[in-house]
Amino acid sequence: MSLVVGGVVPTEDVVGRVRESNEVLASLPNSGAVLVGDRRHGKTSLARLVQRMAAEAGAVVVSVSAERETYAEFVSALLAELGRLDPAWAQELAKIRLTLTAGPVQLHRDARAAATLDELLDRTIRRADGRILALFIDEVSVLARNLERAAPGSGDTFLHLLRRVRQDNPGRVATVLSGSIGFHHVSADAPSTVNDIPKIAVGPIRSDHATYLAECLLLGTGTPTTDRHDVAAAIAAAAENVPYYIQHLVAAARKSWQDTGVAPYPELIDLLVLDAIANPHDPWDLRHYRDRLPHYYGADAPAIAGLLDIYAHASSALPVDTVLMRLRSEGSPIGDRAQLVSAIERLTLDHYLTRAGDADRFSSPLLQRAWKSMRR
Repeated sequence: MSLVVGGVVPTEDVVGRVRESNEVLASLPNSGAVLVGDRRHGKTSLARLVQRMAAEAGAVVVSVSAERETYAEFVSALLAELGRLDPAWAQELAKIRLTLTAGPVQLHRDARAAATLDELLDRTIRRADGRILALFIDEVSVLARNLERAAPGSGDTFLHLLRRVRQDNPGRVATVLSGSIGFHHVSADAPSTVNDIPKIAVGPIRSDHATYLAECLLLGTGTPTTDRHDVAAAIAAAAENVPYYIQHLVAAARKSWQDTGVAPYPELIDLLVLDAIANPHDPWDLRHYRDRLPHYYGADAPAIAGLLDIYAHASSALPVDTVLMRLRSEGSPIGDRAQLVSAIERLTLDHYLTRAGDADRFSSPLLQRAWKSMRR
């Protein structure tokens, strides 16, 4: 198996996603699903695997990214993908694409794009001729949030359109929605637009699968070790069974061997993690967890960062009242218990924290270590 550090993993190399892929595939006759999980946990790889499986089962599979600034850009990308899949329709779709960019006012273009999307989905369902139309939309909440910020209500309208299409065409169309930004960042109403389809969690893979993946990558890269299985197990544990970090650690182990001539050994792996956290070039892009706070929380970002500092320096899960006392002693603007609970709930949805009974802690020890390092 070849290394794919941060890139697109071939579907045949996706490891440990049998249960999730079967769940998503089974959801298609019932309108689809939402893939829920933190960034870098493999939602895109899982979606691509299910796309292949769905196509083999006879579905019409359409995949498009909603990581766009405007409605028109998204619909234009969807038109291009439909034209690629159905060459007989391509010329007509290309003409529709041209009309989307005409006109000087963006608001008018987006209104035209919304109407076009509604009609386009209806026509695509009819062209599927009885087969399930499986529409995979990645980063759907990015577009919805951008629309909502440009014109309040428009992001919700986009999500409600997708919901209406699902509900008006049971058994004929399914949407598989994914993205690294939660629907709660779009609007208060946005989460309700997907309460008609199941949420499928995409987290770390099983530890034995993670060890197997690491071992395959060590073999594929020709990296010698003192004991391949033990080194692979150390990599899986240090990566918290997340394939993205496993790829990075195998790459780092290989580079260490090339630089020093010493075959990687289990105790080396944690040193490689420390090197990645301290590296000024941030090879694992861990600073994203810090730098995205202003985009997620706006003016509240400094207060949220201070709240995370408390959890980062805790050796165990913390009860709400303990955290509240600490915040008050530091003069934090989060001084009300209900306000704190609301912040904790949002941080849980954003995968920073996890609940442990009546207390809370960082969801990932790796992220906790990185957070302390980033915040000094």
